[in-house]
Amino acid sequence: MRKNLWLDHELINGKGVPIPEIKTIYQSLLNENERIKVEIVNSIECNDYVRLSHLLASRSKIQSAIKEVESLHEDDLKDYVSTKERVSHVLSNAANSLEANGEDVLLNVTNSLEKLNQSAHSLVTKSLDISSKAFSKGN
Repeated sequence: MRKNLWLDHELINGKGVPIPEIKTIYQSLLNENERIKVEIVNSIECNDYVRLSHLLASRSKIQSAIKEVESLHEDDLKDYVSTKERVSHVLSNAANSLEANGEDVLLNVTNSLEKLNQSAHSLVTKSLDISSKAFSKGN
């Protein structure tokens, strides 16, 4: 009997819910919060203040639910990062590293091409000198 009361107490407090479900609920709350932000902007642009007041009330409820889930399961959600955030993080890191390395590679290629150009110019100059001397000796 005491165990059942404890389990009921955990379910009421939200601690008995499995972690994957918590993460799903948390992500859906975040998605709903983003959707409401967009709708708030739209209702402001359309001067629909009745809808705006309803959206603000909904946003307040959703934000309090998000805070509640975060406070109950902060350790479980700490390592949880959405796929969208992970992809964004990877792409921004790749872009930053490619930008830094790309400039260095471009500088190296430019310097190498400049050296090749100078070498080709000196070889052409030497070959012209040699050929002009050969023609002058032949004549």
